[in-house]
Amino acid sequence: MKEESNIIQQGSDAVLQLFQVLQQLIGTSMSNCLQDMPGQIVHLSNQISQVETKQQQSLYDLESVKQQLEKLASINKLLENASETNQLLSQEHYNQHIIEPMVRSLFSIFDLITDSHKHHSDFSSKEMGPMYSVYSQLQQFLANYGIEIIKHTTGDSFNPKTMKPIKWEITSEEHLEKSIARSLQIGFKLGQTRVLRMETVSLFKYQPSETNSVTLSERTEK
Repeated sequence: MKEESNIIQQGSDAVLQLFQVLQQLIGTSMSNCLQDMPGQIVHLSNQISQVETKQQQSLYDLESVKQQLEKLASINKLLENASETNQLLSQEHYNQHIIEPMVRSLFSIFDLITDSHKHHSDFSSKEMGPMYSVYSQLQQFLANYGIEIIKHTTGDSFNPKTMKPIKWEITSEEHLEKSIARSLQIGFKLGQTRVLRMETVSLFKYQPSETNSVTLSERTEK
């Protein structure tokens, strides 16, 4: 009987010691977690803020596009009605009084979408998906009426008939002299000859010792 009592006592002592050790481990773990928690919360808060900012900007851009498209609806209705009686109008009159006003009303929408794209490197990303869809449909819409977008890439040749340079960008590569550095704003043309809006571009200027860029106005002053 006494031996059984000793065994029970030893077991109780062991359980008590184990409980105390567990308490110490839990206390240490909780202390470490609490120390790390403020930093984790700040990091998580920053991530959430970044996501919310991107979402709010995308929603704002989409709302602006929606408003512009609603304004276009009335013009598009006029276009549909006019197409039915196009036989009574000369092609020049049709282009000047129907097509061109419609295209010019779209300039601000294209500018909004392309400006938004500058802040998102991936046009097919979740944030830019709806915007890309609108852009593609508008491109197809314009193509149906013979409207082409004027847009060039780095290294393309400069064409004074379709492009308006507003800025020099210094380069140390001589072969890039006076070629396109960047397309700053897309242009539009009707057919092959009628430019509705010139493309705004920056041009490369060869200068081996400098890397800064200057505007054309600054160059003129010098």
